[in-house]
Amino acid sequence: SAVRSPASGGCQPPGLSTDRGVDTPRSPGIGLHFSVSDTGIGIPPDRQQVIFNAFEQADGSTTREYGGTGLGLAISARLVALMGGRLEVDSEPGEGSTFHFTARFELGQQEVARPPLPPLPLENLRVLVVDDNATNRRILEEMLGSWGLRPVLADSADAALELLEQARGNGVPFALALIDVHMPHADGFALVEWMKQRPGLADAAIMMLTSGGQPGDLKRCRELGIQAYLTKPVKQSDLLAGIVAALGVAPARGEVAPARPAGRTSGRRMRVLLAEDNLVNQTLVLHRLEQRGDSVVVANNGLEAIEAWRREPFDVVLMDVQMPELGGFEATDLIRKLEASGVGPRPGTRTPIIAMTAHAMKGDRERCLAAGMDGYVPKPIRVEDLFQALDSVAASGGCEPPGPSTYRGVHTPRSPEIGLDREEIRQRVGDDRQLLRMMVEAFFKESPHLLAELSAAVATGDAERLRRAAHTLKSAVGTFGAHQAFELARQLETLGREERLDGAAEVRTALEGCIARLRPALVALTEE
Repeated sequence: SAVRSPASGGCQPPGLSTDRGVDTPRSPGIGLHFSVSDTGIGIPPDRQQVIFNAFEQADGSTTREYGGTGLGLAISARLVALMGGRLEVDSEPGEGSTFHFTARFELGQQEVARPPLPPLPLENLRVLVVDDNATNRRILEEMLGSWGLRPVLADSADAALELLEQARGNGVPFALALIDVHMPHADGFALVEWMKQRPGLADAAIMMLTSGGQPGDLKRCRELGIQAYLTKPVKQSDLLAGIVAALGVAPARGEVAPARPAGRTSGRRMRVLLAEDNLVNQTLVLHRLEQRGDSVVVANNGLEAIEAWRREPFDVVLMDVQMPELGGFEATDLIRKLEASGVGPRPGTRTPIIAMTAHAMKGDRERCLAAGMDGYVPKPIRVEDLFQALDSVAASGGCEPPGPSTYRGVHTPRSPEIGLDREEIRQRVGDDRQLLRMMVEAFFKESPHLLAELSAAVATGDAERLRRAAHTLKSAVGTFGAHQAFELARQLETLGREERLDGAAEVRTALEGCIARLRPALVALTEE
C-alpha cells in the first residue's frame, strides 16, 4: 500500500537543510493543500524518506534512466517549511506518485480585480464547452459564467454531439461552441466536420482552443468556417475578445483567427515547398505563408525536398542552404539536372528556387545564381524580404533578392542580460502572439537536443558535428533576435568549420547559460 513519507532526515550540506523542526509561526490567514500526481514508475518505500535529502535520487544507480541533481525536492521542502507547511509523498511502485504540501497564506487587503465587462449584453447566451480535461472545463465555466453566459459542458466529441442534438430538438440551440482541438478518439476538427454534416448543428459560432498550435491549423479553421482560434491557457481578455469576434460583433485581437492574408501584393496564392531543418524557422515561415493564403509542404532536408518536388508541382521552393543529408546547393543542382533531363511533375518547366541563407554577405547572390537558384532571403528571416521574394516570383517568374546584409537586427530596446530584441521578434511574427507561442514551444523542444549535440561534439572532438549543431542553434536564436546567444553560437560554428576545438567547451557552457536565461524571457514575452 502507499506510504506517506515526510520530507525529513538525512545529512544536508550547509544552506540546504530540510529539517522539518522549523517552528514557523502561523499568522492568521488560510491554509491550502496542493497536490501534484503522475503516472510514472513510482518510488519504493525504502527510498521515500531519502529523496528529500540533497543530492539523492530514488534510483541511485549509475545507469538510471531518469537523471537530475537530486536538489529539487530538498529545495522545495525547505521552501514549503518556510511557508509553514509540509511536503510529503504518497507513492506505490509501478502506479505513480502524488507529492503534496500544505502552506499558509495571509488574507489580502486589496479588492480582487473584477473580470473585464463584455462590450455587449451576453446574459443567458447558451455556450457549449467541449474539452476532455475537467480542469479546463471548470476554468471556462467560471469565466463564461462571470459574464452572464450559460455554459453547458461536454467531455468528448460524442457527448457534444448528443448535447447539440438535444438543444436542437428542444428549440434552444447553442449560440456559441468552445471546442478543444486535442481530444482522444475524435479531435475538435473532427467534431466540427460532423457538425457541418448534420442539419441544424452548425448554426453556432465556433471557437477552437488548443494547448499548442500545429502547422496547418489555421488553414483547417478557414476551410471549416471556424470563427476564432485561441491558444491555451486563455486569458479572460483574449477569451472575451474572441467571443465578441466569433459572434460577429467586432474584430478581436491579432491572436484570434481566422487567418487573414498578410503582405501580399501579387494577389496570387502560391504552392510553396519549404526545405528547412530548423523547427523554429519552419514554424515562422509556415505560419506566415499560411496567413497569406499560400499552401506549404515542409521538407526537413535536401533529400526530402527532392522527393517532394518529384511528387507534385510547386510554384516556388524555399531552400535552406545548410541542411542534414543533403544541403540546399546540392539539392538545387540535382533538381536542375532532373529538369534538364525532362524529369519532374511538369516536364519542361523550371521551378523557381529561393535560397534561405544565414550568410547574406557579398558574393552570396552570385553563388546562389551559379548553383541554379533564383535569389536568396537572408537569415534571420525578415518576413518583408520573404514576401517580396515570393511576390517577385509570382509576378515575373524570377526574384530579386534584398540587398546584401549581415545580421538583420533592428536596434530597438533589448533585455540587457541576454540581448533579446523584443521589437524585432514582434515585427517578425507580425504581432501574432499565437505564432510567437508556437515558435517558443518549437525552440523549447529543439534546443535541448542541439545543446546535447554540441556537448557530444566537444567531447568526441567532432568538428563537423559541432559546426552543424551550432549553425542550427544560431539560426533558431537569431530568429528571436537573441543577439548574445546568436554571437556565441556563431563562434562555435566558426570553431567547427576551422576544426579548432580549443576553447569550444567554454563557449558551449556560456551559450547554455545564455539560453537558460533566454527561456524565461521568451515565456514572459509571450504573456505580454
